[in-house]
Amino acid sequence: YNYAEALAKSMLFYEAQRSGTLPSDQRVPWRSDSGLSDGADNNIDLAGGYYDGAGYIKYNFPMAFSTTLLSWGVIRYKRTYEALGQLDYVLDTIKWTTDYFIKCHPEPDVFYGQVFGDPSVDIQTWDRPERLSADNRAVYTLQGNNPGTDLTAEVSAALAAASIAFKSIDYQLAIRLFNKSRHVYHNIARQTPQGLYQYSITSVFDHYPSSGFQDELAWAAAWLFKASKNKLYQNRARRHHVVSSTEFSWDVKTAGVQLMLDDFDKQDLYPRVATFCNWMLDSGPRTADGLLHLNSAYPAKYAANAAFILMLAYEKFPRAARATEWRALGIKQINYLLGDNRKGQSFVVGFGDQPPTQPLHKGSSCPLPPAECGREFREVNSPNPNVLYGALVGGPNEMDDFSDLR
Repeated sequence: YNYAEALAKSMLFYEAQRSGTLPSDQRVPWRSDSGLSDGADNNIDLAGGYYDGAGYIKYNFPMAFSTTLLSWGVIRYKRTYEALGQLDYVLDTIKWTTDYFIKCHPEPDVFYGQVFGDPSVDIQTWDRPERLSADNRAVYTLQGNNPGTDLTAEVSAALAAASIAFKSIDYQLAIRLFNKSRHVYHNIARQTPQGLYQYSITSVFDHYPSSGFQDELAWAAAWLFKASKNKLYQNRARRHHVVSSTEFSWDVKTAGVQLMLDDFDKQDLYPRVATFCNWMLDSGPRTADGLLHLNSAYPAKYAANAAFILMLAYEKFPRAARATEWRALGIKQINYLLGDNRKGQSFVVGFGDQPPTQPLHKGSSCPLPPAECGREFREVNSPNPNVLYGALVGGPNEMDDFSDLR
């Protein structure tokens, strides 16, 4: 498969998700400025960041995880990004988030954790993000008795990882990102009372509920140690480290923490990394065509995340007893999503012979202005008029069946 093409198109997806004032070199012609008044009711500028999925909500928790992984990719595969002409694009993608996160932390003990939080309104409204009303764009504050230990620790991890990604390219920016990461970690994530963010931002209970925050605290500390070599963070990463998991996702970071700790910890964490990878080999539920089906609603992204860990584990432990099996399973996941299945179905919009044409996405499904948009464009059975290049759709069911319908 043409992995270079798939990578390039994934960068276009992020550009299609941008909120705020778009740059002159924006490459997605059907997108323009939006969400410019975000935060205005609180006298704070929160324009920027990314919309999540199909709608208008800026969920900072999964946004931060995506940014951490993108930065990890740059740190690990910078030369590949350069060779493929994608380094500038991925760095712009990372910086689009970090610029926004810096805005979200205007005071030492305050972090704005989300913009627009009513999923029922988000689901019912079907229009371009450029036509968003400034009304009801509520912002949600994490502070004091409204903690979000998990979310703010993930933001700290994202900023620390980004600081490493930028270190050889823009040293002053890297220093700023590291300092902001440290401030978020010490002033908010580690402050008491600690708690899951969904008890402070209750609208996420049915959408992005967190299962715990110890893994995020370990994840943040591990990235801060990688960025600074300060033993304080190494010790804290050990202290908060969770023993095992069977997924790697926006919610569960344990497998990533274990790979990072093994880089700089005298404790041998290979058995725990191997346990994760071998569980995927031996017990991970799979479709007949070989996709790890770890989540019924969004199997594609969970399989891709597992593939990332499997490939990193292979690179780190190439002589492990089952390392070649880890690699093969990781490659199979990516190839499946690009079309290596009985139906030749790609799950990446705009890629392959049979890509999805009706991703559930408001901006992509609306006709270009001045034409009006509305819920009828959610229901119509026809390809989206704007191609959402690089989007990874939810994926097939357990029987490898996929319905290309919004």
